[in-house]
Amino acid sequence: MIKLRRYITLSLLAVFTLGLSGGCVYYNTFYNARKSFNEAEKARKKSKSSRGGSGQYKKAIEKSLKVVENYPNSKYYDDALYLLGVSYYYSEQYPKAERRFREIIANYPESEYIKDVNLYLAKSKLMQNDMADAMQLFEEIFNSEYDRQLKVEAAMAIGTYHFDKKDYKLAEPYFLAVRDSLGDDAQVKTAQSYIADAYFNIYRFQDALGAYLQLLGLNPDKQEKYHVLANAATCSYRLQRIDDGMDYLQTLIDDELYYDSLEVLKLKLAEGYEFDDDLERAAVIYTEVAGNEAARKTSGEANYRLGLIYQYDYDDLKAAKDYYDKAVTVSRSSGVGKDALQKSSDIGKLTIYARSLEIDSTTTQEQIDEAAHTQYLLSELYWFQLNKPDTAMLEMQYLIDSFPTAYEVPKAIIALSQMYRDYLADTATADSVLNILLVDYVGSDYIPEALEILKLTGTEADTGYAELYIRRAEQFLDEKNIDSARSNYRYVVDNYPDSKYYLQARFAPIWLTEMYESPGDSSIIMAYSEFVDSFPGSYWADQARIRTNYRPQAAVIEEATVAEPGTEAFDETRPGAEDRTTQDSTTYVDPLEGMYIGPDGDSIINLPTGVMPTIIREQFEYPLEAYRETWPTWEFYFQILLDFSGRVVDYRLKNPTLNEELNRRVEETVASMTFDVGDIRLEEQENWHVYKYTVTNPGFMR
Repeated sequence: MIKLRRYITLSLLAVFTLGLSGGCVYYNTFYNARKSFNEAEKARKKSKSSRGGSGQYKKAIEKSLKVVENYPNSKYYDDALYLLGVSYYYSEQYPKAERRFREIIANYPESEYIKDVNLYLAKSKLMQNDMADAMQLFEEIFNSEYDRQLKVEAAMAIGTYHFDKKDYKLAEPYFLAVRDSLGDDAQVKTAQSYIADAYFNIYRFQDALGAYLQLLGLNPDKQEKYHVLANAATCSYRLQRIDDGMDYLQTLIDDELYYDSLEVLKLKLAEGYEFDDDLERAAVIYTEVAGNEAARKTSGEANYRLGLIYQYDYDDLKAAKDYYDKAVTVSRSSGVGKDALQKSSDIGKLTIYARSLEIDSTTTQEQIDEAAHTQYLLSELYWFQLNKPDTAMLEMQYLIDSFPTAYEVPKAIIALSQMYRDYLADTATADSVLNILLVDYVGSDYIPEALEILKLTGTEADTGYAELYIRRAEQFLDEKNIDSARSNYRYVVDNYPDSKYYLQARFAPIWLTEMYESPGDSSIIMAYSEFVDSFPGSYWADQARIRTNYRPQAAVIEEATVAEPGTEAFDETRPGAEDRTTQDSTTYVDPLEGMYIGPDGDSIINLPTGVMPTIIREQFEYPLEAYRETWPTWEFYFQILLDFSGRVVDYRLKNPTLNEELNRRVEETVASMTFDVGDIRLEEQENWHVYKYTVTNPGFMR
């Protein structure tokens, strides 16, 4: 009996000891997890970064997982889940964090961590960009009985969400709640900064200024103080309190802490002098900042501002252009640099458009038309680019008075009328100017536009111009009334030789004969060929050439008179000169077929459609000499040779126009290109290809 009692006692002792040992292992595992977690929290808060303590959070995850996986029924299970979820959150494993937080909410609704868990769940949804769920959770926290600190986090999350969406009115109450009742000193300062910036962003400068000045009393750090005073200065400028704004800036300028921002502050100070109409002092500061070319951005800005002053205030375009050019030199790629380049280019055009034609008995109509067009461009330049409407009107009037026979005079009259209407709000004079057009320029192509402005379209006045008969001809064509269509085209040819519709009216009868009355012999081809020779370089000549594949006589003559290889006049550098050494100049090769015959006589193919130029070092600019051309677009066909990098190393222009300047500029542009050769098959790389480059006439020519 004694032995039995001793056995039972020893057995119970063994069981108790084993249980105590297992409990120690379990508790030690959780203790180590908690220790790693606490160290991670301490490191994160000390670093003031969400990524601080990442190594310790990793250890906390490893140890917490052991508790969760090995002791699911322990009293520390929800503690371990909380450590695990928070550690996942600060390790940026947000889906895992969300799963652990939801597990606590579902299984431990009475846990001491439940309120923190709800906040972390909302933050996890926020970090996963699940904004609707996140905001709903934050709203529940903000409107429930939670600790102040948790409510602050919820309010700031909701406020910043609306702020970032520019819904400043929705954001404001949350920031006000933090500022007025919930936040500590740091949180109050942050909320106040958001409130001030919100007012600033919606141009409530009076409210913004007051909010920024309140921030000065909240012990701002160096960066915050800069932001406050710089924006306070801007608010003051907008409120016409210029001296106050300049005082705020001077406070920053006098503080050595902001030495690195000195040039920017000086620019802002000079802007204040401009607002105060003290251009002389503003220019002095701008000149000082412009001289510091080491600070390229502010130097470019200062030169640009000087250009504006000399252009618009001093009316000294030469000095303005010099400053714009300096701005481009030091800051070409910036927005200011690009705008300065445009303004410099605009001023430079004044030289190109300068009046130079003196009309006498030897002056041709073509010369008059070119001079009038140039004058029109000059007026447009003053109106649209140089912001000198009075000068623009004077220049447009000069065009009308000096070149009364020019084709574009009616266009100038319409433009001048619109200037009276828009700039001077003088509708009566605007209409009277248009009525002069209707009386003095009967039959002009611009009559329909004037009628539309005067609301006379469809009235008795709506008659007597080429477009009207062209429309009638097209209507008769739709009705298959060929004779009436032909009659209307003929009327345009006989009565409107200067109209832009003249060539169309000349072309149409040939086309009508081909389509509806074909004689079955070569007369149509001969008619088209004669048309091509008579009007080379025009859109309708091109249409005639396409229908017959006829090459203009001018092109044959030009090719036949090129100096032969071996003669003194032969130029080896002339495009296509190599071909002259290998083929007879009188041998006819169809132009379309010739484009696909390489320099060595072998067949070549088009450059693949997806292969586009990635670099164009010489941008194309439409030459003034080509403004009189009537084609809406030009399609230039090149044979180009690319090296391994895609750079054009050789080229041949296969269909040059009669305009040498246009050809030259297109060639310079194509020669400056580098292509993306990734889509060219390896065996086709570094071979000749056919490349089409399209040029579109400027808008006013179409």
